[in-house]
Amino acid sequence: MSSPMPPSHREVVELPVGWEDKDGTLHKEAEVRAVTGGDELWIGMSPQYARHPNDLVYKTLLLSRTVTRLGPKTSIDPSDISKLHALDVRALEYAVYRVTYGEESLPPEEEDGPGG
Repeated sequence: MSSPMPPSHREVVELPVGWEDKDGTLHKEAEVRAVTGGDELWIGMSPQYARHPNDLVYKTLLLSRTVTRLGPKTSIDPSDISKLHALDVRALEYAVYRVTYGEESLPPEEEDGPGG
């Protein structure tokens, strides 16, 4: 008897606005992975978060760790995340949350909020 397939801990995301590379090419696809304890430890020990311990810094650092690809780019840092449109950041946040905690754990979308 075979065991069920484990859930995927990666997800391809369609960016609503897109990420523009240095050559001016717009990329609308990204990939994210689930959050690990190591990611949370790294953020907690980072100088950026120590100086400014707030949700925006946390989210930017977390996405810089869990976004594995923006278009063809596979080495993502906080400056890449900070250059994304807010709708793209929201799409990536929801995807990371979904692959980490499951679809049923997603917070409700805000109808009048960004991306809602």
